[in-house]
Amino acid sequence: MKQTFTFILLCLLHTNIFPNSEPCPNTPILPLSSTYGSTYDLSHHLAYFTANPAIHSVASVSHQFQTNTLQKSEGVIPNFGNTEKQYWFCFVIHNDENQYKRIITYIKYPLLDDVKFFALRESGEIKENQQGRRFPFENRDRDYRGFSFASDLLPSETVTYFVGVKTDSSVSVPLMVAEEKNFDAFASLDTLLQGIYFGIVGVMTIYNLFVYFMVRDKAYIFYVLYLFISAILFQFSLQGLLPVLFFPNSPELVYNAHNFLYFLFLITCFPMSITFMNLKENAPRIYKWFLGLTIIPIISICLLPFLPYRLMNQAGDIFSFLLAFFALFVSYYIAFVIKFPPARFYFSGYLMVIVGGLATVLKYMGFFPVNAFTENAFQIGMAIEVLLMAFGLGDRISVVRKEKDKIQMKAEINKQKLIAYGKELKLAQKLQESTLPQILPKFPGLIIKTGYFPASLVGGDFYDLTVYGKHQICGLIADVTGHGVPAAIEAAMLKIAYMQTLAFANKPGKVLESINVSLAGNYKNQFLTASAIFIDLELKQLKVANAGHPALYKFNEHSKSIEVIRPKGKLIGYSKEVLYHEEVHKLSPGDKILLFTDGIWDLWENGDSGEEELLNWLLTRKAESVESLYGGIDEHIRLRNKEGPADDDITLILFEIT
Repeated sequence: MKQTFTFILLCLLHTNIFPNSEPCPNTPILPLSSTYGSTYDLSHHLAYFTANPAIHSVASVSHQFQTNTLQKSEGVIPNFGNTEKQYWFCFVIHNDENQYKRIITYIKYPLLDDVKFFALRESGEIKENQQGRRFPFENRDRDYRGFSFASDLLPSETVTYFVGVKTDSSVSVPLMVAEEKNFDAFASLDTLLQGIYFGIVGVMTIYNLFVYFMVRDKAYIFYVLYLFISAILFQFSLQGLLPVLFFPNSPELVYNAHNFLYFLFLITCFPMSITFMNLKENAPRIYKWFLGLTIIPIISICLLPFLPYRLMNQAGDIFSFLLAFFALFVSYYIAFVIKFPPARFYFSGYLMVIVGGLATVLKYMGFFPVNAFTENAFQIGMAIEVLLMAFGLGDRISVVRKEKDKIQMKAEINKQKLIAYGKELKLAQKLQESTLPQILPKFPGLIIKTGYFPASLVGGDFYDLTVYGKHQICGLIADVTGHGVPAAIEAAMLKIAYMQTLAFANKPGKVLESINVSLAGNYKNQFLTASAIFIDLELKQLKVANAGHPALYKFNEHSKSIEVIRPKGKLIGYSKEVLYHEEVHKLSPGDKILLFTDGIWDLWENGDSGEEELLNWLLTRKAESVESLYGGIDEHIRLRNKEGPADDDITLILFEIT
């Protein structure tokens, strides 16, 4: 029935029932001799119309060409962007030679889903072929990644061709024609160029994988994944090679793989960019943006089975367009503002990809014309990028190694410094230990208990107890600024000044004045607090002088409160012209005296003042012996230190009058 209808239609055309009997009206006829020796661009000879819904019969197509207002391509390769319309083209070829010719009509763009060819001969014979991305590869007349249709022309014969195209992505129709031998030469050259491209990318992928196993730098493995997905697999799909090489009889797999590989390629861009430009350290905020943007192509892949192919393809085009500019800006910032040298190669390489990619995307979207540049720009850009990135990764390894060498050198220097410092600390520890009394003086009628708890290996506290005459004992407690070696040296100087003072000073005020004169201005303007006491067991007196030090506490089992004794006095080292006043207090059997440094208050802090907490604690245990009091304080210190190391040294001296 179909052939009968077609025959009747052609008869009507040739009998001028239609106003215009030309199958392809107002279209310049192409003499076959014009294509001699090369492939020929048909854009100067095309007329076309759009059909929505699609039509498929030659009768319907011929009728539409007779009745529709046709558009001319006027030498511009037809490119309509992402559209759901079907486009039908017609052109006429005349064999102006005296011999039989076989010609190949072909479309270089491989992402068309449905391509239908009709050849209308003067004899009324019609040859047709349907092929496309959604049809088996065997439908194509030649083993070519694009779409090809072979037809024979007798001498002096004129043939009219109809070509219909429809796709779920961008519609680009670079229609060409060539004699069979010229087409074969073109296809061979095209295969060679594709082989060169994939050869370069394949070799560089293997090379970078080998380097990864050598240096174990994750930037290489991410780059290998990027190359394998984007520069190989996605390019196989983009260049129409999946059905040629892998899936000739699985058109639906070829069709659906394209968007999947598209978004997979976009995913691999992010870890490669993050590691290549070292964004986590060079630009932490941009690093977080990149991590966030990675979610978009991941979600898109999950949505592929549920949303239309066309919509997802458009989303990929828009996202890749925006991502290209963002990545270019980031690479410029890292390379020339942060001054991370490897990013310069990334910037240059990515610039090549962006120029090529944008040209391709804008061609697919219908904004750029189809020409040699826009058809091959993405592949050329990828090839250049692969080479530049290889240099960049090498430079990155060099930078990383230099940084590692610097870090190792610094670590070695620091190690030597730590060893030297450790030796200094041990010397300082021995020096400080030599300043503290090794044996406590024994005095009838007096019990003494001391404790020293440094916050570090070498503390900054000092104390001493010395028998003075037959009935007196002199005590000094001080808090030297800082810790470590400087504190140990200052404590040693304090010890020397103190021992010299005892030769002539018989009062606590005189002791502090003499020490102050010896030390003021002689040790880097350091200050220290101190408290000096004289206990006279014959007269039962306590004499006290203070140089900015915490008060001493006096109490016994009958005390209703702790007596806080703190005469006024400036810090030692403040000025040489300082007098220290002293106070005299009566002593009775059972009296206890506690001298300490301010570190002990920190241990008693529990919401309130540490001093108040300590006073309350002492008041509850006022009847205990000095041994028992010391044991309680020592236990409290150890329990508190389990929560964390103390911030300050703790020194204490306990006296009990018997």
